Parts: sequence; structure tokens; C-alpha cells
Amino acid sequence: MSSHDAYAEPERGRTLTVVLLALLILTVIGALFGFVLGRRDIDDPKSKAGNGQSPRPVSSVTSQGASKPAGEPCADFIQAAVKARDGKAALPLSLQLYIRTDRREVWICREADGGKLWYQGHEKRKSFSGVAGSGETPVEGDNGLLLDSVTFSGSSGTDKYTATNKGTTYTVARDKLTVSGNQNYSDDVRESLPRK
Repeated sequence: MSSHDAYAEPERGRTLTVVLLALLILTVIGALFGFVLGRRDIDDPKSKAGNGQSPRPVSSVTSQGASKPAGEPCADFIQAAVKARDGKAALPLSLQLYIRTDRREVWICREADGGKLWYQGHEKRKSFSGVAGSGETPVEGDNGLLLDSVTFSGSSGTDKYTATNKGTTYTVARDKLTVSGNQNYSDDVRESLPRK
């Protein structure tokens, strides 16, 4: 046995110990990150509920073609306005469609029991900053309109929601907002949620 072999054995033992300690430390760090991210994911819907928009709701389709609530909740200000208007509304509301044009935005929300649809329209005073629902909350009678007489028509990919208020009809589709009656205009949609 040479003197070189005598030193090799303790050195291999130290190397193995260092590798095992590094592996243990990395495992603990990975577990901590997993725990933290898991907790954040659990709390995420609670924190997103009032951010003015709800990305990517998931909805199923009934035999009549109307969407049932199964996705992200509508913004807190819409929930509060609906509750104030109709104390018997089945909350929380789920987002069916959100659209943004150059100057306007509309949320279509469905009650939790799958029943009534609500229209929340908003004519922006300020310009959009590129983020849906950012910076300004609709004020009923000023730059906002909340309606509960919304009808659904269409099929996969061509969904349309229609609401009427005092002779003005608002038709909301993924690609266009059309208003007819007392007011007449048609706006191309710049952004819509959920994304297809």
C-alpha cells in the first residue's frame, strides 16, 4: 500500500460528506420554496378578486349554450354594486366575458347559481394604460352602467351578450361592442378575456 492510497480514502470520505450535505441543503431549500409557492397559490384567488379584471375564467356550456359560472370571480366593485342593486343576487359573480375598446370596457358576469347575467359598462375618462380595468372604477350614472337584463346568444366562439337600457341596446361580443337605439356606435375590441 502506497502513501498515496492512504490519503485517498479519507479524501473520498470528505468529498462524499460534502456532496451529501449539499444535497440535503438543496432539498430543504426546494421544500421551502415549494411550500411558499403552494401557500401563495392557495391565497391567489382571494387577492385577485378586486383587481378590476379576472384572467382566464373557465366555463362550461349548458345544453342551451349559455355559460355556467366556473371561472374567476368578477371584480369586487361589480360584486358590491350587484349586491346593492339586488340583495338576493347569488354571489359571487363569475366573469363570462371582459372586453376593452379604445374608450370603453364591459364586464359580463353570471350569478353563482348559473342564473342571471349582469352587464357592467364603463366609459373611460382617462386613457387606458394597457392593463384591463386599470386606474378607474365605473361610477353608476356618470361613466358606468350596471344592467341585469342580459341575454346570451351564439355558439362556441361567437358568443354575444345583449343588454337594453331605456331604448339603447348594448351588444357585446369578443370582437365588437355595438350600441344602437338612443346612441349608435360600434367599437372594435382591443382586448378580451378569457383569451381564446
